[in-house]
Parts: sequence; structure tokens; C-alpha cells
Amino acid sequence: MRRFSLLVPVIVIAAVGCDRSTTPPDANIGGAYLVTRETPFFDSGCDQDRLGDGKLGKKTRFTLVAARSGCWTIKLDDEDETYIVPTHVRAE
Repeated sequence: MRRFSLLVPVIVIAAVGCDRSTTPPDANIGGAYLVTRETPFFDSGCDQDRLGDGKLGKKTRFTLVAARSGCWTIKLDDEDETYIVPTHVRAE
């Protein structure tokens, strides 16, 4: 039983450490990015008091169109533009 209790914290730390992309990467207009964890998107800007208009799935690729503090305008592969808070993305 003692062995199991020591293993649990190790597993939790490893799981949390897998998604290190909570700090937005540098904003490179025209750059390619990838969603690393399910992320809400907004149709009319990030400054809204709601959960979002939908979610981008993990591994969704997009191009950065514009960036301002805490909110990016992105273009998806299907040519749709939307807004996200870039806390779970990484540069490609």
C-alpha cells in the first residue's frame, strides 16, 4: 500500500506537466499554430461574459490573423475566422 501512495503524486505531476502551453507563445502574425487542449472560441471577440460559441478540438491547426492582449483573431483551415484566448496553443 505504501508503494501505491508514493506513485499517485508522481502520476499527477506527470499528467499536469504534459500540457505546458498555458502561457501563450509569441504572436507571429501569419504564423501557423496548433491547439494543444480543447479551447473555446468566440464569434465576436474574447471580451464576453460567457463560455464561448463552441470549442476547437485538440490538434486543430490555424493561422494567426491578429493579436492583442489576451485575445487572438485566427483563421481556421476552412477559411473561417474566429477569436480565442491563446492559453493552450503552440507554434508549428
